[in-house]
Amino acid sequence: MIAKDSPVLSAWEGETATFEGRVTSIQKSETSGSVSVELTHEGLKQVANCEATELNQAEWKSIEQLTIQSLVRVTGEKFASNELTSNGAKIPRSNGGAVIHATNVKVIAKAKGDLPHFLGGELSGELQHRLDNRVLDQRAAANGAIFKLFSGMNQLIAEFFTANEFHWLHTPRLRSSHVAGDNEYFHVPYFGRDSWLVQHSQHSLQGAIAMDMKRVWDIAPVFRQEAKSDVSARHMSEFTLLGANMTYENDWHEVVDLLGEMLVFVFRGLQERKQFAALLKTVQKFYPSSRPFRVGLDEKGRIPRITFPEAKRMLREELGFTDTDDNENFTPEEEAALGRYFRESPHLGETDLFTIEHFPLHMRQFNSKTVPGAPHLSETWDFIAGGREICSGSHRVSDYDELCQAMLSGATGPPMDPESPQWRGWTSTFKVGMAPHAGASFGVNRMLQGFLGLGEIREVTLFPRDANRLAP
Repeated sequence: MIAKDSPVLSAWEGETATFEGRVTSIQKSETSGSVSVELTHEGLKQVANCEATELNQAEWKSIEQLTIQSLVRVTGEKFASNELTSNGAKIPRSNGGAVIHATNVKVIAKAKGDLPHFLGGELSGELQHRLDNRVLDQRAAANGAIFKLFSGMNQLIAEFFTANEFHWLHTPRLRSSHVAGDNEYFHVPYFGRDSWLVQHSQHSLQGAIAMDMKRVWDIAPVFRQEAKSDVSARHMSEFTLLGANMTYENDWHEVVDLLGEMLVFVFRGLQERKQFAALLKTVQKFYPSSRPFRVGLDEKGRIPRITFPEAKRMLREELGFTDTDDNENFTPEEEAALGRYFRESPHLGETDLFTIEHFPLHMRQFNSKTVPGAPHLSETWDFIAGGREICSGSHRVSDYDELCQAMLSGATGPPMDPESPQWRGWTSTFKVGMAPHAGASFGVNRMLQGFLGLGEIREVTLFPRDANRLAP
């Protein structure tokens, strides 16, 4: 790694400098016998000129056998690239306008010589080919920066929840219940019984609420048998989900507001904190679709908020989607159009981040509360970022009798027996007196995808899993 006070960044001409990076090109001079090696580290390039007379026998031999993508550290005198070396050979210019005249070379890790050739430039090669060679692909500065931003996003999420007195829990990835008719659960045989991989952590977090933990969250992989993930640019069979549940004092919007504050904190942190802002610039330099993310707030300092019926009206009357159906969820095209509209409209805050609430009840989970006076609508919401849904949340039924009625009614799907063996473990937690609460699930990959403005979810997933991919 290059230290923060690395001499290659601060050394004056004639001073000793050190640089460590991956070999991206090797040029040998037929006349002088010198070797010019270009090294790259996180997008920073540096040329090192190597001569046999300046290196010991072992170092020179390692230079003669050097391969592309090897990890090398060089130390030597830094000087302008237009100057002549002692033997009269001109040195190729580096992007820093200077070279290191190597006096010490150490090959830290030697790469094989038969690696894929598409890695010579940023973002070259088709996505599937890049995913097949994911480790090498991530050495490109912009690609590597994406996952350092993903790490930063997770750090900021944890920082916000810790500061706001949430308990960080780890909930199971296997459970004994699933919704009948939902074909997106992965079934897992479990010691002669049935189990399913979780699609969310809501039920476990509700158990923690029943334990009088008023604010709880977790972040972990979840699994959905998404058949369309073989072609969809926004679906995968495994992804990272952030789940958060909390009680409230007066109104469920307290939860919406606080989770909205979390998003603002995270997105602004990625933009404003020095270590993340530099990575963001690198991504925006090499990805044409990436653009500065706008966070606009309303007069109350909140993320702008509209209802589902209002959003459908906007689509019909202002955005030209005359066939949009009020009984159907938004299509990806409709979400994208709403995203552009909010971004470009001063009266809506010129924002890439907004909230849609009060979805029709039949579109949401069976344990969602209904809107008083409008039982066909639910007290639920989505956060939209960069023209795509990144989170679904709901004011959740907390009363045991009300929950049983909702499950038996079949209002949002097939009727379920709350006292059946598969559901009893969850429903019994409501018998002890569950505090009123609301919560949400955030697709963390989509959060970063929307923030960066990228069109493909696999670009922000280190090792994607979909219907076609189980490796690397």
